[in-house]
Amino acid sequence: MGAHFINWVIISLWAGSSALVVTPVTDPVISKVGDNVMLEIKPPGVLGAVAWFFSPAKIPVVSWVGSDPVIGAGYENRVTLNTATGSVELRSVNISDDGVYAFQGTTFTPGREPFSGSVTLKVYERITNVNVKPSPAQPIANQTLKLTCEVLGSQTVPSRLWLKDGQPLSTSDRITLSVDSSVVSFNPVLQSDDGEYQCKASNPVSDATSAGYRLEVNYGPQQASITAPDSAAEGSSVTFTCSAQSLPPCIYTWYFNGTETAQSSQYKIASVSNADRGSYTCVAWNSVTERKSSAVKEFTMTAAANSGSLTGGEIAGIVFGTLAGVALIGVILYFCLKKCGH
Repeated sequence: MGAHFINWVIISLWAGSSALVVTPVTDPVISKVGDNVMLEIKPPGVLGAVAWFFSPAKIPVVSWVGSDPVIGAGYENRVTLNTATGSVELRSVNISDDGVYAFQGTTFTPGREPFSGSVTLKVYERITNVNVKPSPAQPIANQTLKLTCEVLGSQTVPSRLWLKDGQPLSTSDRITLSVDSSVVSFNPVLQSDDGEYQCKASNPVSDATSAGYRLEVNYGPQQASITAPDSAAEGSSVTFTCSAQSLPPCIYTWYFNGTETAQSSQYKIASVSNADRGSYTCVAWNSVTERKSSAVKEFTMTAAANSGSLTGGEIAGIVFGTLAGVALIGVILYFCLKKCGH
């Protein structure tokens, strides 16, 4: 017996009558891809006929009116009808089975009574993996940043929760979430946002949490400075050290009197000479932020400690010694003359 004929029989059974609305046992029915599900109903008496349709196009699923059930096209080997209750088992469901299933039927006792209703089937894919993707890949301080919660396996993810260092992420005027919480936006991102971020995605049949994404905001260089003496003796060794606050660490370039001389955080002079007097400039460059910061140091040379010239102390000592010698000679002459006078 064809499905259209069965449907016509069912409809004719209650023609001109208002149908009793039957509430399904469970609505909606929640399942995951591959599950077997039961669309369960309880008719208001002894079942006489029933037909199920996939709404809203009313695609026939299964029909029965006192003989073998007729299975609709595409549902062969997947549907079993309980002819006592009118309930339907649908096996190995997939995403295309998600939707509303309408039923119509009639009972023969205690009286011929038509009934109808519907049940919603929600089919979800299992979430297999969750990733956090930054954009741009290298965050820069005081610029915008977006973190996207990328969910694999499921196309339907009704819930996403963002975590920072294991705690729910606090939002603000600067830190906002998209309508579905799939994207967190920093406008702008700051160094204080550094930390480990995770996204927990869930649907009614599964959930998964991403691995931690370590946010390190690139910044700088800031406050470049040179550590070195203002002067050094001729022939001595001197080390100039340049530093700046930066992530990633800076590339340092040295200039002497405007001419590039080296690339390193330190610049060493093995033996200071008069030619080393002048202006030393360090330029710190961050390859990610593409920003620079510089510092300048003026350096002079002093005479070597072992050179032929005398220091001020040495000259004072010689003068003092000379005057003391002259005084001693004067005392000796005084006593000699006094003695001779006697």
